[in-house]
Amino acid sequence: MTLREKLIVLRDKAGISQMTLAHQLGVSRQAVSRWETGETTPNTETLKLLSKLFDVSINTLLGS
Repeated sequence: MTLREKLIVLRDKAGISQMTLAHQLGVSRQAVSRWETGETTPNTETLKLLSKLFDVSINTLLGS
């Protein structure tokens, strides 16, 4: 599973919208959308926040 797929699954499991996730991370909704389409990837600091928010390791987010 790719990072983009994992983000979609984790966000859906948490029951939050792209807008809510963006707000929690301090980024734009468009940034979240670009991660989920695979157009871009979150930076290191944002990966740390995602890891804490979803209670998974960064390795889990980035691993295949």
